[in-house]
Amino acid sequence: MTAYPTPWLVGVATFAGAVDDGFGNVVPAWADPVEAPVYGWAPASTGEPGAVGRSEVTWDLDLYAPPEFVATAADRILVGSTEFEALGVPEDFGYGPFGFTPGIRLRLRRIEG
Repeated sequence: MTAYPTPWLVGVATFAGAVDDGFGNVVPAWADPVEAPVYGWAPASTGEPGAVGRSEVTWDLDLYAPPEFVATAADRILVGSTEFEALGVPEDFGYGPFGFTPGIRLRLRRIEG
């Protein structure tokens, strides 16, 4: 059990592997999201590409969660009504010299356009 309040919920959709889409194409699939409590998240930052003719916008978000939060680099995280992809593995801050385990930080990204 965590020592800090977890007032927010996010959805965690775990990567389920590749499936046939019914048209003979193999596509990635995710399980239905499962709610998980978190401490919160940092405001999203955005970036636009420097390349001419590109119209994508990148959103980055830092998610802060208790140590028992589970996600992998292939999972998708639903924050509010916006779906993000997990970047890498969660950063575990539980091995510091102060004798407590504050939790993890997970980098999230969404690309639109």
